[in-house]
Amino acid sequence: MYGFGDLDKQKPLNKSAQFPIASISKTFTATAILQLKQKNKLNLNDAVQKYLPAFPYPNVTIKHLLSNTSGLGQYYNLFDSIMTQFPEKIITNSDIIPAFNQYKTPLSFSPGERWEYNNVNFCIASLIVEKISGLSYSSYLEEYIFKPAGMTNSVMPIDRRLSEKNQVELYTFPNLYSLSLENIRNVPEKFKIEGRSNFYGHGGIISTAADLFKYDQALYNGTLLGKQELEEAFTATNLSNGKMATLQLDEKEVTYGLGWFIYTNEENGKIIFHDGAITGLTSILARNISKKQTVIILENTGSNAVFSSSNVILEILNKQTRPTATQNFARLYGSTLVNDGVAQADTLLMKYIKNPEKYNVTEREMIRLGYELVRHKKIAEGIVTFSTATKIYPNSWNAFDSYGEALLLNNQKEEAIIMYQKSIELNPNNQNGKKALQTIMD
Repeated sequence: MYGFGDLDKQKPLNKSAQFPIASISKTFTATAILQLKQKNKLNLNDAVQKYLPAFPYPNVTIKHLLSNTSGLGQYYNLFDSIMTQFPEKIITNSDIIPAFNQYKTPLSFSPGERWEYNNVNFCIASLIVEKISGLSYSSYLEEYIFKPAGMTNSVMPIDRRLSEKNQVELYTFPNLYSLSLENIRNVPEKFKIEGRSNFYGHGGIISTAADLFKYDQALYNGTLLGKQELEEAFTATNLSNGKMATLQLDEKEVTYGLGWFIYTNEENGKIIFHDGAITGLTSILARNISKKQTVIILENTGSNAVFSSSNVILEILNKQTRPTATQNFARLYGSTLVNDGVAQADTLLMKYIKNPEKYNVTEREMIRLGYELVRHKKIAEGIVTFSTATKIYPNSWNAFDSYGEALLLNNQKEEAIIMYQKSIELNPNNQNGKKALQTIMD
């Protein structure tokens, strides 16, 4: 353990420190569903409507939920009018289906047609767990996962706004270009729904690194799932066109199974993982199945690029040479750009190009930085950041697509066209870029 569980009180972390594990929780929901499948209580290809009759989308199956291929709407703005009308109401899972029906929310795409990360999928899946088992989601986890795995320091809180006895304080940088940490209690929430909701199934579990290791071991020794169900969870999802659901994550091609990300490294073998992030927290549980190696990272400043960090750790475990990164380039770059100007930021970029081993940077971090600058009305700085991202990641279609979007916001249409065209050249399936180009041309 390294660092502080409570920075304000200078309280060091210890083995009993409890962390929110964020989206690692999705693997628990997937495990619960697969347990019910193993007991012949459900079939993965069953329609969600079979168990939740009010669910308005007849073609969405349980497998679509667990594989993030359902096409369901996101919840971020779904409850805006309800929160305005009922200012004291706390939104929870039971409100999702009524909202879909009330607002006649359309699917984003036909089920199975695309992959889209969506917390709602796992909220709905948790409702199925409750309906079939007759238990609350929290009670089900305690009875069928926590207890069998020996996870004595894990809990699914009834109210996630209340802290557990050994729960760490969370800290964050107020923005992606700040160099000073703040307790999240003093930082405004990004989405209104965050302070007014108590969703579960997609996140919410509180645990420790030791307990997550017990969970990891229980998955592979047959305590929680049989081999067939585990294999299903770790098999890449095929879309309706027969192609695998894939995404680029830190320049790696990653697929998604049932509640787990998957990728294969020629040197290290097959690796499954799920990461998580909330304000002030990043987490990951990764396992190299081929070599039986597990990496767990729980970090309470929300600033760790946990996917790339876990890969570095696996490389070290497998005795691969890895230079030590000393600085977070994206954050340092953003701070330099905002506070010192473009010239100094360009100087920093040149330092990175000459000595990249001195910095820690990912494509995702640079793109997130660019979008945050744009959201904060620093559009010129956002454009410069996306330009820098394309220099560091010249083969990233996403970087060029984001660059084009920022240029278009600044009414630089000709330059935006060039960036969108480059993005589509790198990724002919970039539908967003094609739509943007069509809009510019019309």
